[in-house]
Amino acid sequence: MNAKEQMQMIDAELARIRSEIERLRAQEEVLLKLRSSFSGEPAAVARKRSSPVKPLVIDIMRSVGFAGATSAEVDDMVREKVPTVAKDSVGSILSRLKSAGALVYSGERYYEKQFAPKAESPFEQGLRAVG
Repeated sequence: MNAKEQMQMIDAELARIRSEIERLRAQEEVLLKLRSSFSGEPAAVARKRSSPVKPLVIDIMRSVGFAGATSAEVDDMVREKVPTVAKDSVGSILSRLKSAGALVYSGERYYEKQFAPKAESPFEQGLRAVG
């Protein structure tokens, strides 16, 4: 099995797990409401957690591929899905992912490591006489 097929399998498994988590959260909400109706206690208002942003940033960086993206572009794409994201969250996440080696920053753009432009060696262009 090649790396691309392995990545597809991992992505499919992540999607399945995320779907299962959402299903379980919905079941939990129903059970909590049912329990509170039997006990006579007012239902506790569950604090709605924002969607986790880091996995979304990683998905976005994977989807832009070799084109890469600026911090502002990633921020805009994240805000389309999670409008409540804090002001500097996306830039901070990009910076941490870069420090961890998952992303590469080159020429104002971030790239997932596998899609980063290759640094050009001066020897790749061939030698030229200076004289």
